[in-house]
Amino acid sequence: MNIIFSNHALLKINHRNISKEYVLKAVNNPDFSQPSRNFREELYKKFGNRYLKVVVKRTRKNMIIVTAHWIAKFRSS
Repeated sequence: MNIIFSNHALLKINHRNISKEYVLKAVNNPDFSQPSRNFREELYKKFGNRYLKVVVKRTRKNMIIVTAHWIAKFRSS
């Protein structure tokens, strides 16, 4: 499966000083995941004392990274 960064995701991770390496670690080996709205999925990976939340949309051949941001703790729906 190809991993594609959307333009929005690239803009936001750059603005939020999140490395692509961290995003890829969260995508490839999340600690938690849960469904999101609009057929998206939220992936969570813990780094230190906070979680990186990555929102992705899956297609047949691609996983599109929509956005990513830091959160204090994981909240299940």
